Amino acid sequence: MHMATATIVDNIRKLESQRSHNLPAPPPAFRIAARSFLRLPGVDVVWLAVRESRDKTAVIRSSEGARSAAGIGLRIEPAVGIGGALLLAGEPWRGKLTRNAADCLSIEETALLTKEGAKQVMVVPLRSMGLRGETRTEGIAYAAARRRVAWTDKTLQIARRVGERVARPVRDAQRISEVTQRWDQMWAELVASGEAADRRLDHVARQIAADARAVLRSGIGIVFRLDAASGALHSLGQDGEVIPGEVVPAVRRGQVLPPGCGCAGRAVALRKPFVAADYGSGCIEVPPIMAEAVAKLPTLTTMSFPLLMGRDVIGAVTVGRVKTTPLVDYSSEDVRAAEQLARVAAPLLARAQRVAEHARREQGASELSRLAGSLAQSLSVSAVCEQLARSVLVLVRGTSASIWNSHGEIMFAEARRPGILRHPKDPRLERLLDQVALSRQASWTPDLANDPRLVLPAGVNPSERSEARAVLVAPIRIREMLLGLLGVSGDTGRAFTDTDVELVQALADQAALGIANARAYDELQVSNVQVLRHEKLVAMGRLTSGLAHELRNPLQNVVALTSELVERSRGSLREHPEFVDFPEYLRRAHGEAKRAADIVDRLLDHIRERTPTFDRVDVRRVVADAVAIVAAAAGDRGAQIAVMSDGTPVLVRADAIMLRQVVLNLVNNALYAVDGLGAISVRTRTERNGIGAARAVVSVSDTGRGVPPEHLPRIFDPFFTTKDVGHGVGLGLAICQSFIEQHGGSIRADSAGVGKGTTVEFELPVDR
Repeated sequence: MHMATATIVDNIRKLESQRSHNLPAPPPAFRIAARSFLRLPGVDVVWLAVRESRDKTAVIRSSEGARSAAGIGLRIEPAVGIGGALLLAGEPWRGKLTRNAADCLSIEETALLTKEGAKQVMVVPLRSMGLRGETRTEGIAYAAARRRVAWTDKTLQIARRVGERVARPVRDAQRISEVTQRWDQMWAELVASGEAADRRLDHVARQIAADARAVLRSGIGIVFRLDAASGALHSLGQDGEVIPGEVVPAVRRGQVLPPGCGCAGRAVALRKPFVAADYGSGCIEVPPIMAEAVAKLPTLTTMSFPLLMGRDVIGAVTVGRVKTTPLVDYSSEDVRAAEQLARVAAPLLARAQRVAEHARREQGASELSRLAGSLAQSLSVSAVCEQLARSVLVLVRGTSASIWNSHGEIMFAEARRPGILRHPKDPRLERLLDQVALSRQASWTPDLANDPRLVLPAGVNPSERSEARAVLVAPIRIREMLLGLLGVSGDTGRAFTDTDVELVQALADQAALGIANARAYDELQVSNVQVLRHEKLVAMGRLTSGLAHELRNPLQNVVALTSELVERSRGSLREHPEFVDFPEYLRRAHGEAKRAADIVDRLLDHIRERTPTFDRVDVRRVVADAVAIVAAAAGDRGAQIAVMSDGTPVLVRADAIMLRQVVLNLVNNALYAVDGLGAISVRTRTERNGIGAARAVVSVSDTGRGVPPEHLPRIFDPFFTTKDVGHGVGLGLAICQSFIEQHGGSIRADSAGVGKGTTVEFELPVDR
């Protein structure tokens, strides 16, 4: 007896020497639970021992009514003492602190109770129910009285019910406390390791997803980041699977949720947790691109909660369980736990994002300064574009980059490996480019192929898939003038940060100045040549105009006189042998004189400024009229002319006569090129260019002789022709260009080379 007393005294001294600060401050839920037991009749002091996750032991974390902090941190081992027995069997116990009772209690338990002068004690398990209906012991409550009281079985049952009521809040508080400690330790280790800031953000997001899934007893956890500019949610991290071993496309890293969509979108809109008992039942809105995947899901119950920093939403967390029994539904306790988890997760994610942004700004600012200098030194647009594409890859660690002009035509492409930005463009990329061109604001997607904001119209098929489908596009602009578009791709699922967007836009703005300077330099160089050429053309024009007017009347007189002589020669002159060939020579002279007069008339048409009469015209009708004029002649020569359109009106403001003359000239040129042995196609369509404006396009293609590459730049120059001598003077295409430019349009020619055909295409603004 003396030795037992000495042991108890020693243990009391050990308890007194313990410091409560060895453990973190207990969560408020622990004190609330302890006070619930303190309200029981006769209870003077309560200690709360809580099990840590994945640990069979329990640790006293909180006390109420105790005279000292002795006992805080005491570990209760399974099967050791009354508390240890409860951890295994889960049955409550009560008794007086006598010699017999001491035999049941462990030495540590006896020392703790003796220190507080306890006379009577109840030990009650904290029992909760699992998802499958099983019971779990989350902890133990020691309730002691310092005087003799009569605790009946009824009191013990009340205490047991209190234990069941507080078990779940205590469990959640313990798990969240552990999570908070783990996150603090993780962050310290990440900082000490020197890991890149953006990788830290990925690591933090994945850990939040994993811990949220564990705390809320779920099969999957996803962390979303809110993009303040678009209001869309982008998934940063994921843990677990809806169905083990099966990847569900609707809930993976890189998923985009437009504002208000999905369970997370609803939670962000409501600014509070949102529970969907059946994700696929239609209770929440899902984008069309996700509908097929959602339809294949099992009955899935989900809960999402927003991550708030002050009044700002920075993201959301979604957890989900496959629903097998009603117990799988998320309860009010789950919602409270989610709110507690959100309060500690939001600062961590915000800190990781802030550090990542700061690191990117520091790294990007120095890199941007270096790259911007090289852009400003280039004196050609192509050199600026080449440097810009290479620079943006370095700036944001991209996989490929491309630059398009304001018409959506590719100017330069740089790739580290094949990517989604290659030519021809993916139709989803076209939608992203149009969006940026119209808004003049940068935009991005973590997955071009699975972004609900870029859904394709029915019947439009995307191009082949690429491994790098994250795309960021920024406008190359000077004030409101759009010079082009800069695009960079990254690995699928990559979430470009606000800093990435800022850096790429800053680089694009710097490139815009470089492009403007290069163009100004080119224009200065060209203008000197053009001034000399213009002066020569003006002088030649004046001379030609005077000569044309002087020659026109004599030529018309020659034509008239020879025509009269042709008529008179058909009679009596044939009777004289020496005049047998005279009618034929006279006919030829008349033909040559008429051809010379026609050339002068066409020259005057080109020199004179004709004022067009604009009216609303359907280009399809103009094309049909022009083709009808030459259809018979084409048929006689064996040429085939195909007229194609999409069946919808193509309306422009134009002079119908001038427009028909343009189409006639182009078709006649094509007929000459095929020489009756090929095919000609005339196609009318409406297109949207890179800046979102609608244009009416008419193209005339032939399978004929083609144009040598060296001749293409001069094909619209006056008096330049690829026809044989005697078949043209080179004014047809020059007149076409003049007419089209008077209508505010443009015309261009293209040929793959000699013998490979030619396409001449003009476009006009669509009349809305």
